[in-house]
Amino acid sequence: MSSPSGVLATGSAGDTRPAPVVSIRGVSKRFATTGDDVVALTDVDLAVAPGEFVCLIGPSGCGKSTLLNLVGGLLPPTAGRVEIGGRPVTGPPSEVGMMFQKPVLLEWRTVRENVLLPVEARNGRKGAKAARGRADELLGRVGLGEFEERYPNELSGGMQQRAAICRMLIGDPDVLLLDEPFGALDELTRERLNLELAKIVSGTDKAALLVTHNIIEGVFLSDRVVVMSARPGRIVDVVDVPLPRPRCLEVVTTPEFTALVARVRELLELGHDDDGKDGDR
Repeated sequence: MSSPSGVLATGSAGDTRPAPVVSIRGVSKRFATTGDDVVALTDVDLAVAPGEFVCLIGPSGCGKSTLLNLVGGLLPPTAGRVEIGGRPVTGPPSEVGMMFQKPVLLEWRTVRENVLLPVEARNGRKGAKAARGRADELLGRVGLGEFEERYPNELSGGMQQRAAICRMLIGDPDVLLLDEPFGALDELTRERLNLELAKIVSGTDKAALLVTHNIIEGVFLSDRVVVMSARPGRIVDVVDVPLPRPRCLEVVTTPEFTALVARVRELLELGHDDDGKDGDR
């Protein structure tokens, strides 16, 4: 098991581990309200290496999504520092791709056009046209190769989330931020997309940070599971997941997997506190 901070050591003599692509140091986040201020996060330290898949799990309202938004440059920290590739995050970095709880596809754009939207926003229509082959390649990989010209209302929920995966990947980001992307789907579709996501990320040097409430999903996808306390969110402990990759669904029935799930659940109970909780941030 890692240290509670979850920080990777870097720069020490003989250390051959890569420098983290995501670095979160002493981060706290306070939201001003009409009443008392809400402290969502307090003194969070975490580092994610290239090629590493890390899951954030904790009670509702513990600041998981807030932490993800800080890394994505959508919110500034109240205290501490967030870095991507050694540079401070002051806005949405081009190195980051995000996927949310809902696919958020524009209904008047085709599936291909939705996938190309980040490229078009950064590089204009010419850039999007040049990336069309890349978009079609990604859509083919997730089983949407015959749906490029369809519109979102012609797709199932699972198919829309597959398109959202492609949109996240179109710019070849170094960091993937996933905020419960499959939480609204049925169990079978969720399992299939977990396998698809694991296959896409496996073998790359992309760092992935996943927010989930599902312990089994977190352990199945991750190299490390970061367990957070109730608000104000802090890291209770970090559970290493030394299961070999690639992983198949049968791994969830093994004693090793069951023991890891039990450990995460135990830590969640230790960090759980219902007092003062008022919903997700």
